[in-house]
Amino acid sequence: MLTLSCVIAFLAAVSTPPPLLQAEDTISRGATVMYTISLEEGLEYWILLTFDETSGMDLDMLVSSDEMDYESFIQTPFYEDYVYAREFAIAEGATEGTEDFILTAPYTGTAYIIIHDIGETGGEYNLRIF
Repeated sequence: MLTLSCVIAFLAAVSTPPPLLQAEDTISRGATVMYTISLEEGLEYWILLTFDETSGMDLDMLVSSDEMDYESFIQTPFYEDYVYAREFAIAEGATEGTEDFILTAPYTGTAYIIIHDIGETGGEYNLRIF
């Protein structure tokens, strides 16, 4: 016999669409990583970055517009690359712990998801965009 909590869990699992982007990865101590995503103007994107908060890890995340110069970003040293990307931020999650925010796309085109290890511990994380 199915319990009500089993039914609710099943319905939640089947009603949640698969992520547009999912990355389970590891970040080095003090490093910055980048992902790209294609946006469609006016659509809302739920951006979720999770990790084991008991590890002392602290990651900050932002979404930079396509106005950011990719080559300049790549050639900039650690942390300075994150500061550079913030100049072009269209959304930002800079809270302690996991990041969870909604981005309403201001244009159609490429955007850059930037994650920085602000806590300088490194570790594993999971990025999902719905």
